[in-house]
Amino acid sequence: MKRKVIFLFVLILILSLLVLSPISAQGTWTTGIDVQNTANSAGTVSIIFYDSAGNNAGSVSDSITAYGSLSVYVPSIPNNELAPGDYAAVVSADVPVAATTSLQNYDLGGADMYLGTAAPENILTFPLVYRNHTSGKWNSQLIVQNTSDVNPLSVTLKLYTTGSSTPNETDTVSIPAKASYNFNISDAKYDQFGPFGSATVEASAPLAGVAMSIRNPGTGAKNVIETSYRAFGSAQQGKEIVLPLVYKNYNTWTSGINIVNTGSVSTTVTVEYTNANPNLPNIGSNPGPWQDEIEIPANAMGSFYTPSNATGLPDGFYGSASIVSDDQDILVVVASQRYPTSGAQGVAYEGSLDDASITACVSAPVVHNRTSWKTGINILNMGAQTATVKIDYISSAAGISNATQTISIGAGQPASIYMPSDATTALGFYGAADLKSTNGQPLLVNIANTRADRGVSSNYVGINYTCPSP
Repeated sequence: MKRKVIFLFVLILILSLLVLSPISAQGTWTTGIDVQNTANSAGTVSIIFYDSAGNNAGSVSDSITAYGSLSVYVPSIPNNELAPGDYAAVVSADVPVAATTSLQNYDLGGADMYLGTAAPENILTFPLVYRNHTSGKWNSQLIVQNTSDVNPLSVTLKLYTTGSSTPNETDTVSIPAKASYNFNISDAKYDQFGPFGSATVEASAPLAGVAMSIRNPGTGAKNVIETSYRAFGSAQQGKEIVLPLVYKNYNTWTSGINIVNTGSVSTTVTVEYTNANPNLPNIGSNPGPWQDEIEIPANAMGSFYTPSNATGLPDGFYGSASIVSDDQDILVVVASQRYPTSGAQGVAYEGSLDDASITACVSAPVVHNRTSWKTGINILNMGAQTATVKIDYISSAAGISNATQTISIGAGQPASIYMPSDATTALGFYGAADLKSTNGQPLLVNIANTRADRGVSSNYVGINYTCPSP
């Protein structure tokens, strides 16, 4: 009997712009779905698209090789198979798979990625939400999918301004089975919330969701930023969170670490930064690691912003960070931005629990060494021993071969591979990367992508999975 693994996630295909008006009322959004097989056997992947009424609007299916990758660029699906529009989607397979979704709007000037989820829940949390932040430049949309057969499902949104333990705004909508709904936080009905904070959505049946935020100062595509991250369920909250990549003024990149206290009393939260930059300047007599702490009230949101760090974190820093809460469970989103004159960029990703879910095997469904998109693979060895890490690159590009490399990473240390300057993959490569610590050390991975000619970036956390038996 075949095993079926279903990844339920919100997929935004903004080919008509009505859903995102007025935040991004220009240009065309396109979407790519990338899937990696994490098993040593071939299989079949299917994707079903659902419209705003929950109707099956079309589907695609294809084979996938053992440990192989499958890229579906949705605009390439013929219109007679899937009409242009806004959809939710379900990815299913008869082998274990990992999946990511990429969003791009080159006319507007934004892009990012987020993970699919195999675990929809009745309550989801969004740790970072904007409404007219910095004079209206940043605004968020929370896209929520009813993954159940309840038709329709009543879903309630609660918005919490930073530091607030009670919601500033609430809203309830009905969502058809399998369909999605866009809570546009810039709408006037949410005017008691802001300029930033957190949100929850609640229902009597499981939900999936993604937060999409856009910075648009109205000065052209080069100054627009789009970030996205997957909504959080209960399995992603805990007292110890690990972040594989944060910055402080590195190549003009800076990071904000945004934390929600999910508990009923306040908690003290401590951050510790560990350097991965071998050429870090200005360390002086304080070589790190560096720490800072804040107090976060019950059910409220707080932030560490690296340029405001008061404990000596030097400019030029990039590396990892660990977050520890004294009393209550927390959720963490990292948002990183850069604002050079050549073009603003930004990304967001979810913090990972420091627990048994961090395994020795990690799937990265899409990486690039192209003349357009380029990838940095940021690896954190969470183990107590030096990790021997084998990286298999599985090509989806015609005429480009697969490749393999092995590196060593010290115990508890980060390491980075920038694919364009690494000789492992040929120019033109795109596809998946499969990472395995051959001596069993747990790994946490962040995939950071940039496209300089368009002034956009994207990133996501690699998907940990249980290593197969030898």
